[in-house]
Amino acid sequence: MSFGKIQTIRKACPLCGGKIVVSALYQISYNYTVTKSGKLSKKYSVSSPGSMEVSIAACENAPDKCSAAWDADQFYIDEKDRFVDMRYGGKDDE
Repeated sequence: MSFGKIQTIRKACPLCGGKIVVSALYQISYNYTVTKSGKLSKKYSVSSPGSMEVSIAACENAPDKCSAAWDADQFYIDEKDRFVDMRYGGKDDE
């Protein structure tokens, strides 16, 4: 995958050396019914339609000790399941 940006394989946070945590986002909904009085019921059901097909990442030490974070378009996971950084650049961790 090529994005025309500097791509760096990372094993750790480029700012502090901490672990990088990748979060795959899923959607969940709380479904309330409207009662006969026109108000939302106190009871609800939960449904999970599945993945939003987007991921974000951050240093495990963020936001208290480190500011490293990646939006969905600033990294990807390659075919070997490695974290490829397109935000911070620099030398590969390999």
